[in-house]
Amino acid sequence: MSDACITPARYNPIMKPAQTRARLGPYSGPGLFVTGTGTDVGKTIVMASLAAAFRRLHLRVGILKPIASGCPKMPHRGNDPSKVSHEDLLSPDVILAAGAAGLDPSDEVLMRYMSPLRYAVPAAPVVAARVEGRPIDWQRVETALDWWQENCEVLLVEGAGGWYVPIDEDDFMMGDLAAALRLPVVVVTFAGLGAINATLLTVHAIQERSLPVAGLVFNRVPGVEMRDLATETNLVEIPRLSGVPLRAALPDLGQDRITSAVPEDFVEAMMPFAQEWWSHAQRQNL
Repeated sequence: MSDACITPARYNPIMKPAQTRARLGPYSGPGLFVTGTGTDVGKTIVMASLAAAFRRLHLRVGILKPIASGCPKMPHRGNDPSKVSHEDLLSPDVILAAGAAGLDPSDEVLMRYMSPLRYAVPAAPVVAARVEGRPIDWQRVETALDWWQENCEVLLVEGAGGWYVPIDEDDFMMGDLAAALRLPVVVVTFAGLGAINATLLTVHAIQERSLPVAGLVFNRVPGVEMRDLATETNLVEIPRLSGVPLRAALPDLGQDRITSAVPEDFVEAMMPFAQEWWSHAQRQNL
C-alpha cells in the first residue's frame, strides 16, 4: 500500500474559520474519516463494516459521528419541543456502528462521545441547528475527540452528507472538519450512471485539502447478472481515473435496510483493507 494513500499529509492552512480551526486540532492517533459522494450513499454501513473488521483484529474501536441530523426522539424524552437537547435524540447511524464496534449504544454517557451533536430536522447541520435554535457547540465535539484519544486504538469518524455540507454559521464545511482532524479519508460512492463525475469531484476536493484518500468503497453494487454497462465499467474506470485504490464493493441488498447488524459478507469484504491499513499504521508508529 502506498504511504500517500494512508499517511496524513501536511495540514493545508486555507481552512476557515480560524476560531474553529484552533479548537479542533489534529487527531494524533490512528483513524479514518469516512465521507461520501452524497447523502444516503452508504457511509454508515461502510463505517460499521470497518468497525467490525477492526474489532475482529482485537482492536478497541472508537466511533464518532460529530454531527447527526434527522434524528428521532428517544421514547419518553424531549416531550417539550422548546427544551429538546442532544441527549433526547437518537442517531440510528451511530447505533449501528456502535454495535459493530462492540460498544453499548444504550450507554448515554458513551453516546455523548459517539454522537455529541444530534438534531431532529433532516437537513444540513447549519440549517437543523438554526431551525431548532441550538447552535453548533464545538466544545462537545472537542470533548469527544479528547475522550477517544485516550479510549480507543483506532477511531472511525463519519461525516454527514457529502464533503461540502455546511455545518455552522461561519460556513465551516464537513471538509473543513476532516482537514482539521488530518485523518486519511475513505470515500463511499455508488457504481451507476453519474458515479464518475461525483466520485472524481469528491476525491479532488479532498486532495485539495492536502489529505490522503485511503481508498474507495462502492456500495449497493448489483450482482453481475444485473449490472448495466455504466455500473460494470465504473468499477474499473473510477479507481483508474482517480488513482485511488478500490477497497471493497458491497452488494445491493435490494429493499432491505441494514438497521441492526452488519452482514458477515460486508465484514469479510472490509477485512483485507483493515488488516493492511492497521499494519501500515503500526509501522508508522515504530
